[in-house]
Amino acid sequence: MKKVFVMVVIIAIACFGQEQSSIQDFNVLVGKQVIVQRIPLCQPGTYTTVLTHSGKQATVVSLKPFKLPYPISQAVLDRMQPSARAMIQDQMKAATLLLQFDDGTKLDTCAPIGPSKFSDSFELAPGQTLPPSSPSVATAPTPSPTPAPTPNVVATASPVTTTNPPPAAGMLSDEEVKLALEGKGKDHWVLIQDMGLMAAQGNQVPTISLFMPEAVLGIQAQLAKKQFTHYQPTEEDKRKSLMVVAHGYAGKTIAEGCTSITRIVLLSDSSGGIVKEAYLTEPLSETWRNGFGATNECQALRAKFSLDDVQTVRQAAPNGEFLVAVFSGSVNTKMYKIKKKHQSKLTLE
Repeated sequence: MKKVFVMVVIIAIACFGQEQSSIQDFNVLVGKQVIVQRIPLCQPGTYTTVLTHSGKQATVVSLKPFKLPYPISQAVLDRMQPSARAMIQDQMKAATLLLQFDDGTKLDTCAPIGPSKFSDSFELAPGQTLPPSSPSVATAPTPSPTPAPTPNVVATASPVTTTNPPPAAGMLSDEEVKLALEGKGKDHWVLIQDMGLMAAQGNQVPTISLFMPEAVLGIQAQLAKKQFTHYQPTEEDKRKSLMVVAHGYAGKTIAEGCTSITRIVLLSDSSGGIVKEAYLTEPLSETWRNGFGATNECQALRAKFSLDDVQTVRQAAPNGEFLVAVFSGSVNTKMYKIKKKHQSKLTLE
């Protein structure tokens, strides 16, 4: 599989007909006849692909619903951006379809597909209809093949403010901004990987990246220079804050799935003595694609914390080494310790 980071740009997908755009529950397809589009199919339960059935008619004989590896509450969904929420809801409705062709051959879709992807894979056969249902809430993002050449600090979605941002006093001075744009402090960021036994066997190791504001300004200015454009920092860019970007686990195969990150918090210790929430979060869409066109879509997350909150948890932490806890729904997937060496690189000490 290869990984493609995508801009969260929502584009309407042209459907084959009004009947297909209303699919919300794949159970209504069982017993229906469909026409296979230009997609690979697999021998049931394997990754042995068959590419010779495009344009042929088949009957949907059964389906295997996809189960998320983590629970996501409605409260968590309500906090997401509409595009990220639609992506997760589409995953929750995904299923692997088993098809039977006129010659008796049975093939499945190799991996679960969501309702938003149905019209990319199949077309209802002439004369086939579906019961009426509510319009689709999921809209698929358009993948971009261009990877970021530097640390991923550019916003790809409108921010969600979860608490009040720090006051104006917590802003970089004009001189500090000027020096940051010139590159001073550009290296004030760190990458921490989860190298646990299971994580190391995946296609993407769970990671967090931490950025000081001067690093964000310096990287943004460098990117703009390479693109022959001018970078004008926003007021938020100038705020004294710690930015944390978290990416979840992704398996070696599409079937193994990937983990969406929905929340990041700062902790003084593993018992949660002092907990600080981000004042701003931004979902980042990720698409995983294998060589046969099957995809998994997950969410990374960017969160910002005031430096006052960072110092509060740091001062209360044993030996001054605080924790960053990463959540997928209600599941705490990992607690990363921010050690003295990391804090030195970030200039937090």
